[in-house]
Amino acid sequence: MTTNDNPKTFASFINCLSLLEHNTYLLYKDIADKVEVPLVRSFLLQIAIDSQKHSIALKGVAESIAKPEGNLKDCEKKIGETWHIVDTILKEVKAKTKIPSGDFPKLAERLTVLESVLGEEYYMFVQLKTLELMMKEINQIYSIDLGSVKKIFLNIIRDEETHRELLEKIKTLVTPKTKVDTAPVVKYQNPDAWSRPLPDTS
Repeated sequence: MTTNDNPKTFASFINCLSLLEHNTYLLYKDIADKVEVPLVRSFLLQIAIDSQKHSIALKGVAESIAKPEGNLKDCEKKIGETWHIVDTILKEVKAKTKIPSGDFPKLAERLTVLESVLGEEYYMFVQLKTLELMMKEINQIYSIDLGSVKKIFLNIIRDEETHRELLEKIKTLVTPKTKVDTAPVVKYQNPDAWSRPLPDTS
């Protein structure tokens, strides 16, 4: 992650994060459309809707700072690894007509890594001194304060944690249960005791 004190550069980076979240929304929506288990589909759609909300919020922040500049190729360079992960999985999913439950545990692992990387991306952003300096400068022109912007990022970070939890639930749902013999293994000293009549309690 690289930013500087130029408002346009800063706005462009946040706008790229908005586009990344939009692509993440498309990814989860596409996966949801291709899975067979209804509960898994609903969890995936929940993550998709969150990602769409993140995209809208970040776009608003970017446009409040300055008119964002740049295109998708620029965003690919600015975001780097995270952009590449989303792009790669999205292309793979688009090539499939459906995603069998058996394929999902491995895909869920990759999506969990994606959510971790996204969370880290936002956490680092919140820690940046640039954010503080920029917000002081911007607050003189617009009525945006650091607290409001930080809250947006902290909410996104919290959502990413929830997404990882949902993905863990999905993995549990699609992982085949191994049949376990639950009958207790007990050795009885006197097997004939089972045939004795019950004591009369009347």
